[in-house]
Order: sequence, then structure tokens, then C-alpha cells
Amino acid sequence: MELHYFLTTNGSQGHYSFLKKETESLRNNVRLDGYPRSVASALIRECYAIAKQSKMSMHVIHNCLDNSTEAILFPDLSASLINVPVYEQRFDVASLFHNEQLKKYEHHINNAFRHFSDGKVIHDEWEKIYISSLDFQKLNAFGESFASDVLPQQKSKHPGTLTDRFFGSATINGSLDYIECLTENTKRYLIKGRPGTGKSTFMKSIAQKAFDLGYHIERYHCSFDPNSLDMIVIRELSISIFDATAPHEYFPTKSDDEILDLYALSTVRDVDSDYKNELSEYASKYKQSIGNAIKSIIAANDACTIAEDDYRRQIDDNRLMDVRKMIIEKIFP
Repeated sequence: MELHYFLTTNGSQGHYSFLKKETESLRNNVRLDGYPRSVASALIRECYAIAKQSKMSMHVIHNCLDNSTEAILFPDLSASLINVPVYEQRFDVASLFHNEQLKKYEHHINNAFRHFSDGKVIHDEWEKIYISSLDFQKLNAFGESFASDVLPQQKSKHPGTLTDRFFGSATINGSLDYIECLTENTKRYLIKGRPGTGKSTFMKSIAQKAFDLGYHIERYHCSFDPNSLDMIVIRELSISIFDATAPHEYFPTKSDDEILDLYALSTVRDVDSDYKNELSEYASKYKQSIGNAIKSIIAANDACTIAEDDYRRQIDDNRLMDVRKMIIEKIFP
């Protein structure tokens, strides 16, 4: 099995990471501290090719700035190869060197965080309009009925487990996601709705019930707001449930795909019509904030790339080949 996803994101809470949590149970974590992304990606791709030839399971972790390969996990070997980028917090001596481009990166990425934070404030106000018109009793009843239909009533013999990830991120190329890859062999439930109509709450409820029954739950958080869930996958049951609204808008493409429209199900009036002007204004302001954040991410990535190019010119290629051999021997003994 080959999965693609993100473990870090840039959003309304700044730079947010599940990397440590995802890899702490692995026995063999090989870290590349501060390698230029071009060098790290080449090393990671070589290990990917070796594992692919051996038909091993792999998790390919993408960089939240430019979608390059940041890490690869080898569950069959309980191992990983991880690049900790030059811009992330590190404590090696290279992190103490003065680099004007990394200073520019910090400036631009902090601007992005500010724009994301502004967007979150707007989004919260946007949600309030829909929340005020929700029938919570009806929504809760639907959640109970749905859980009863899709989850087994019998508890499993082992305790439930959780893993936390992101299926997408706001990158230099806009919003990217790996929903298709992550849901490929599952029965898919596509949640439609509006901001504040209970999509995340619904998924949290189903995830908790499945966890209590003893299943492993993959929780995919919103890259914009990590406190919110955008998808859950229960592979033991071949089930995935995800938010299929913009910026990751999906429609049924498989014969067994089902839409769950929480707006139609749970609102007590036609909010879209009653608050048409207000909703349009919130949508416009939110789009502008996210657009400004993406522009800042692009500027941050440009500065980081220049800094990495400076580092790359100082790398001894013969020494790099020695490191390559050591990495391969450590991961594939």
C-alpha cells in the first residue's frame, strides 16, 4: 500500500506538525537536518525506488510549502527517512549561521500566518450565520443513525488507536490534496454543507464511536484550522468520510460513493437566501485573506529556495555519495 499525505501545514495556527507523533513509534528514524529540498528529495526518491522494487508499503510525506517529498515512512521496516527543512526549528550549528534569505522567509511566512489568522476570524463569523439556524437534535439523531448503519455493533478484541495527519495543504500552487489516493479502496461518504453546518463535529463523533469499538482511525485535520477534521478513514472497515466542499470540492465518481448533505438535513430555514448579501461578503473577504496568504507562501518559498541554493553549492558531492550509502545501509540492512 502506498499513501500520500502531509504531516505539516501552514495555517491559522502558524506552522503545525504531526511529524513527531507519527514517527515516534518507529524503531529507526533517519533524519536529514537542514538539507536543501532538492538534495533530500533525490535521496528519498532513491530509497523509494528500492522499497518499490521490493513491494514494500510506503507512506510518502509531502512538504507543505512546495509539495516536494519531505519524508518517507516504511511501515514494514518500522523505519523512516525524514528531511527537517532549513526553515524549521533545528538546533544544529548550521541553524546559527546568518542567512539573509532565511530572514526574508521568516518575514513572508509570518505574513502568511497573519493572513490565515484574519481568514479564521472571518470564517468564524461566517459560520455563526449557519450555526444559528441548525437543528442540533436532528443532526445528532442522524449521526447516531449513520453510526449504527456503518459501524459494527460488536466491539473488537483490541483497543482503538488514532493517527493524525493532513490530506492537503495550502502550497505555492494553491490548495493541494491527496484525497483520491487516501480513499481509493474505500466506501466513500462525501459530506456537503456550508461553514458551520456540523461537518467536522459529525466526523469527530463517528471517529470517537469507531475508536471506542476498537478500530484504528486515520484522522485528517483541516490544514487551515487543525482543530477541525476534514476526513476520517477506517481501513479495517474500508470506510472513508470526508468534507467534499471547497477548497477540496469532490463529487461522486465511483458507483458506491454517497453524498451526505448536512446543510439540507440540519438547517431549519433557507439560510443561503435569507442572508445572501452577508454570506457573499464573508465569502469574498475570506477568499481575499487566503489569496494573500498564498502570495506570502510563494514569497517565503522563493526566499527559502535561494537560501537552499546557497547551501547546495557548498555541498561536497563525494561526501554526499558517502551519506547516500550510509542511509541506504541503515534503512535497508
